[in-house]
Amino acid sequence: MTKKNNIELYINLFKSLNLENLNKFDDLLDKNIYFEDPFNKVYGIENFKSIFSNTLKKLDNVKFKVINVISKNNIYIIKWEMIFTAFNKNNSIFGLSEVTISRNRKIVSHIDYWDSYNNFYTKIPIFGLIFRFVLSLVKKRI
Repeated sequence: MTKKNNIELYINLFKSLNLENLNKFDDLLDKNIYFEDPFNKVYGIENFKSIFSNTLKKLDNVKFKVINVISKNNIYIIKWEMIFTAFNKNNSIFGLSEVTISRNRKIVSHIDYWDSYNNFYTKIPIFGLIFRFVLSLVKKRI
């Protein structure tokens, strides 16, 4: 991986992400960046930073580990693990991000793919029991 297109700086920022360094995204992102994950679809740097700010405020001990990066042309696929504490338990989510870089070296799109059902909904106290029960019923019918 080279430093071209700011991808290395972008990945390193996620590895050390905290509330104090969120503004470092400003130099790396296109002003109209598109971000999507299972819960959000937003445009713009401020909306992008707001999502990560909320995540850092609502969860404890958030850390991102980058497992692998592959690229073709201006698209990077980043395999990652997000480790955090929530509901008094250590948790982790594995996912993939598709990050697109423009000709001016700015990140124009970041789309996250991860299993929100197994990695989020089933871990919510009380509601998680309901989700797991419903899943067990569905599995019996398939």
